[in-house]
Amino acid sequence: MRILFKSVLIQDSLSDFYNQTVDLLFENGQWVQIGKNLNEKADLLMEQPDLAWAPSIVDLRVHNTLPGGEFKEDWSSLSAAAKKGGVLDLLLLPTGDPVPQQPQALEFVKNMSQVHGVNFVAMAPLTIDNQGDSFTDLFDLFSSGAHWFAHGNSSIQNVDLMSKCLQYLQSLPATLVSRPDTTGLSLYGQINEGLQSTLLGLKGIPNLSETLSIKRDLDLIAYTLSNSFGHTHAKFRLHFSCLSCRESVDLIRAAKKKGMPVTCDVAVHQLIFTEDSMTDFDTLKKVFPPFRTESDVDALWKGIQDGTIDAIVSDHTPNESEVKEVEFDHAAFGTIGLETLFLTCYQEAMNRKISNINQLLSYNPANLVGLNMPTIGIGSEVKGILFQKVPAYPYAVDQIVGKSKNSAFLGYTFNHKILMVLNQHEIAYNNQ
Repeated sequence: MRILFKSVLIQDSLSDFYNQTVDLLFENGQWVQIGKNLNEKADLLMEQPDLAWAPSIVDLRVHNTLPGGEFKEDWSSLSAAAKKGGVLDLLLLPTGDPVPQQPQALEFVKNMSQVHGVNFVAMAPLTIDNQGDSFTDLFDLFSSGAHWFAHGNSSIQNVDLMSKCLQYLQSLPATLVSRPDTTGLSLYGQINEGLQSTLLGLKGIPNLSETLSIKRDLDLIAYTLSNSFGHTHAKFRLHFSCLSCRESVDLIRAAKKKGMPVTCDVAVHQLIFTEDSMTDFDTLKKVFPPFRTESDVDALWKGIQDGTIDAIVSDHTPNESEVKEVEFDHAAFGTIGLETLFLTCYQEAMNRKISNINQLLSYNPANLVGLNMPTIGIGSEVKGILFQKVPAYPYAVDQIVGKSKNSAFLGYTFNHKILMVLNQHEIAYNNQ
């Protein structure tokens, strides 16, 4: 199929055509011509005002509800949500029930990629059933293709166990993921510990819960490296997920300056909302870690600009209405985010005049996972998002294609929409 795209602004920061408005001719999964005023014959002509192109998204953090949680999200709805949002590669946390923790389970996930046209990458659990007791067969899982390991959706609290996980994996090109939290400090917490928790009478979750965990793990990895006898693999790393506060960014920045093998990400909603969003007890905005202060949000964006933060993730957490439409202190944590990840980041980056957003959404996470992310150029593979500037519109529940509707962005105003997502020889999503 030949598609001619007319007058498209290239928003691919690594492309030679970056910030240029050009015509694009697509055929057989490649860009065959790029230039001005192309008049080639095509099966489909895309000629609309204010068109733009960006690389597709690599999402490093998606909560896996499968098997066992098909009522929240199944493979078809998860794929549809990802494609609609321009997410063509996504890492699945080991959070199914039962937990996918055998080589056969990893192979099954890989097969689902072929069926649904989205690249699912399965993380493996560090301990059996994410219980924090006995190790899974880490080396067997690594040999079966799992190069990312996590303790469910959280972090290991047992210091000795965490230390041994680092020691076992440091000789491999593997990534150990930790969402930093000290449960003794965050237990029963509902929102950020601060002014709003005091005014609303809710138990707060302090920044210390996060930063204490980061400090502990930085000490543990320093200990591991100093006792590795030179056997630490060059591609081994500790990845901190879902940073939420200024102090956390400062800790990671300092660790990177020391040359420590650490990386980190931030969830997109942490870049938009603050604790002031919680004054109406909106359970859709109840997330973990909680929304912090405006100062924290600014620090996260600074971390994006200076390279401290490596990726922006959706932290896509499907929840059925029964656990969200209840009293605030009984409501489940989490928001979906696959469908709005790109649009939210692009819009806020424009508002803040930040130009490296492709790095955080596409190229950096692709490099971390070991994926090829083609940049736009003649002869290159087509893998990206065609989007368009539109009159501002509020995001509504009837626009959500996933099974779960628990989006913190309901009512949020967008001024762009995704028209088409192309993945090699397939039109993965078409809003025409």
